[in-house]
Amino acid sequence: MTLPVDTSSIDYKFNKTLNEDVELISDEYGAFDIHMENGDYVNVTGHKSLLNACIIAIMTRYDELNNNPTYQGFGCHVHELIKDNQNKMFFFKLETYIADTLNNIRRVKTVNSVNILQTDVYQFKVEFDITSVNDEIIKGSVVL
Repeated sequence: MTLPVDTSSIDYKFNKTLNEDVELISDEYGAFDIHMENGDYVNVTGHKSLLNACIIAIMTRYDELNNNPTYQGFGCHVHELIKDNQNKMFFFKLETYIADTLNNIRRVKTVNSVNILQTDVYQFKVEFDITSVNDEIIKGSVVL
């Protein structure tokens, strides 16, 4: 059985190429979890689905899912930088790894910007701005 989809929504009708996914929601600390209502998953389509894909790709360690051939090479290298010296090269690598990860998503046409804000000694807020394959600009953020 598949999750129910609102086939009458504009996002579904005009943005099918951006796929469908289970919705992620963020808490006040920036941690993400699966959104559930009445004991069932909430499904999203279109732009929200692409935003979910970006967040999942950034939050997944590179090659973490290597036991599944579908996800070979999936994930982000930022997790390899844990406790590195925080100098200009460190921040350059953070930005580059995240931009590369977003560029590897087929539904992303271009990565317009990636901004890293340090919120604590080892905590960073990543804000990104992308253009989808159907030329819509999508902005998102994730806490690492």
